[in-house]
Amino acid sequence: MTFKLTAIVLATALGAVAAQAQTTVITTEAPAVTVEPKTSTTVTTKERTGPLGLDSKTTTRTTTGSSISTECSSKTVHKERTLGPDTTVTKTDCP
Repeated sequence: MTFKLTAIVLATALGAVAAQAQTTVITTEAPAVTVEPKTSTTVTTKERTGPLGLDSKTTTRTTTGSSISTECSSKTVHKERTLGPDTTVTKTDCP
């Protein structure tokens, strides 16, 4: 009788362990919204300088690439003077 009882308890314990086995399914999907960074940005500022604000200065900054990985950036400063020559200076930085 104890052998039958031991066999029943053992079978019940193995059945309970087998019943706890689970299958996990993981699915990955593409995001609903995709954001593409701008490839080029240009900002131009104009200001009056010199005595009485007769001279003008124009600064243009241009960057290419995303905000994380900027490929090149350039800065151009153009000065117009009432007395003297106009000047333009350009600086480019490409790693």
